[in-house]
Amino acid sequence: MIKFLGLLSKKKKVKPATAISIYVALLQNVITGGFIEIKDFINNNNNLESNPNLDDNDIDWFSNVIFLGNIKNLDMFFEEDEVSILRTLILDEIYKDLEGNAQHLAIERFLDYENYFKDLLIKHETSISAMAHAIFEKYNINNFQGDLFKKKNKPNPVFLNELKNLLNHFIWNWEEYLEKNKLRF
Repeated sequence: MIKFLGLLSKKKKVKPATAISIYVALLQNVITGGFIEIKDFINNNNNLESNPNLDDNDIDWFSNVIFLGNIKNLDMFFEEDEVSILRTLILDEIYKDLEGNAQHLAIERFLDYENYFKDLLIKHETSISAMAHAIFEKYNINNFQGDLFKKKNKPNPVFLNELKNLLNHFIWNWEEYLEKNKLRF
């Protein structure tokens, strides 16, 4: 009965700031390592007529897309007020190394991207689909497709599905994390 009431919970209680510090650090590591794979996938894709020539400098937009998709997924695991707290902590953690005006401008830019991403979510429903379309649009991949898809201004469905499968590896597994930990708001 006591275990049922949660009094003997084996979950580790974690402050949101601590969890978000880990979350951001691990996502940044995955983004840094994984962008190489995404870049190679796009640059060497057989479903494109020519090479988009993405380079290492293109990681900034990719990083924003990954964080935006992950922030959107918070809705599935937390209450609205908790999501608001976590979102603020995430932005503070991402841009903690910037100071003053530089930090303010970086956050403003992220918020602009967030508005763009919300528009994509309305069209494409899932965060993974919105992320894939964001990458397609922001890296101007349509310019490198065959004529049929270029005229339609739509991603090749094979390319899009492969990209979505790759992007699934960049989503934080809150379900697993919350099995072992409980955030203490």
